[in-house]
Amino acid sequence: MKPKKHLGQHFLTAPAYARRIAESVPAEASDNVLEIGPGQGALSIFLYERFPSFHLVEIDSAAIEAVQKKLCIGGYTLHHADILKFDFARAGFPLHVVGNLPYVIGAHIIRKTLCYGNRILSCTFMVQREVAERIVAGPHTKRNGFLSVFCSFFGTPRLLFHVPPGAFFPRPNVDSSVFRIVIEKEIESKLPRERWEPFFELVSRGFRQRRKKLVNALAADGAEKETVRVALSSIHAEDVRAEDLDAAAWLELYRRL
Repeated sequence: MKPKKHLGQHFLTAPAYARRIAESVPAEASDNVLEIGPGQGALSIFLYERFPSFHLVEIDSAAIEAVQKKLCIGGYTLHHADILKFDFARAGFPLHVVGNLPYVIGAHIIRKTLCYGNRILSCTFMVQREVAERIVAGPHTKRNGFLSVFCSFFGTPRLLFHVPPGAFFPRPNVDSSVFRIVIEKEIESKLPRERWEPFFELVSRGFRQRRKKLVNALAADGAEKETVRVALSSIHAEDVRAEDLDAAAWLELYRRL
């Protein structure tokens, strides 16, 4: 099967790593599980052993044929769809999500998955190592960014293990990493769903000019700057930059503003 460059396909070919990913999904055999982008089915084989009725979503018709040949007939459900347009409800809620994400749209898939809130129980994803390290980054580090805060709002990201380029075909130019997030219970009690978008927009604004002090990055004029300064000084030092705040501090700043 020839990988399609426009789909960002790098097929996992090392069974040992595929098994480790499948074993990392914190689910029981009867739970709802969805695999994103099975490709040639290297991970699917081991997921099928653990979750006989799991769901898969794949956009590439050639990959669908490969997976069907590998899994044969069974209780799984294979959806031919674009994951960014796919309704996760078709796999059943609450849901565990797992996959080797395409590099080009990995961040979009992560954001879509987490925005289902408590309808998602966990996500176990393989992405570029650099992206994974940004996701698990803490405050006061250069890697801490919007994606770090976004993911940490929903749970505590854990970097599980790294995967070398030789485990894929075609061989990528970078290492990959597997991370997991178990979604916090009652996430909407922390912040109602209708307020997620303005909260994340505030975080995004702060990181757009990350070299600036946060009070200057968030404020457009003197009056607004004073409001931000007072809010920051009540929860943190007022001369901080965006990278100095963790998800909890950002949330408290949003509430005060």
